[in-house]
Amino acid sequence: MKIRTRVKSGISLESVALTDIIMNLFIFFFISFSLLYTFSPHQESKINVNLPKGLTRTQLMGERPLIVTVSSKNEIYLGGELVDEKSLAAALSKRAGEAKENGVIVKADKRASVDFFVRVLDATKQAGINKVSVAIELNRKE
Repeated sequence: MKIRTRVKSGISLESVALTDIIMNLFIFFFISFSLLYTFSPHQESKINVNLPKGLTRTQLMGERPLIVTVSSKNEIYLGGELVDEKSLAAALSKRAGEAKENGVIVKADKRASVDFFVRVLDATKQAGINKVSVAIELNRKE
């Protein structure tokens, strides 16, 4: 004699558990990609600088030039890191290999002291870097 049971056994995935797994995967990938974007070395620094206006434009030979920024508060940033003006020449000397090949762009705020701008140019010369450009905001011809 065969007894039938009313409850059928089988494998079933609940949609709540599946949704939870998918949401966790989305959160993981969103956080991972945002961190990759945030710490990307190809990204320019996010230091606010009001550049002086000019009409001429030059192109650097290198693909990824080293960026030195002088803020309106006369703070000097190498790449995105705050650097003391006394140790700027030493920091530039450490990166002189790539900077000699790709060049250096100096972004100086128009309210920054000319003295700090000249110190940056002098430090690049002391490090043996000859390819130096100054970043400007282009004026549109009317």
